Amino acid sequence: MTVQPGQKIASLAAQATAGLIPMDTGGPTVASIPAGGGSFIANGVTPVTVADKRVTANSIIVFTLKTVGGTVGAIPAIQTITPGTGFTVAGTASDTSTYNYAILG
Repeated sequence: MTVQPGQKIASLAAQATAGLIPMDTGGPTVASIPAGGGSFIANGVTPVTVADKRVTANSIIVFTLKTVGGTVGAIPAIQTITPGTGFTVAGTASDTSTYNYAILG
């Protein structure tokens, strides 16, 4: 696959299997952003600890609603990030929904 004239990357399928997202840097090679993810269930009372060793100090973590449970409120918010261990996330009262998350970087 060519992103810009003369620039080459491996197949997208190989990148995805390796947990990488291709990123066009404008140079002769294309960099990759490590990516991963999973899901968690909000408990509506206290922050939930999500164990994921892929988390780094520079990770970007995003959420999306997977399955509604209880009363959905605001999007959950990160409370802490511990590199190499995971993160804690808090939702709103009465929200027991399942959320998907993606980790970039």
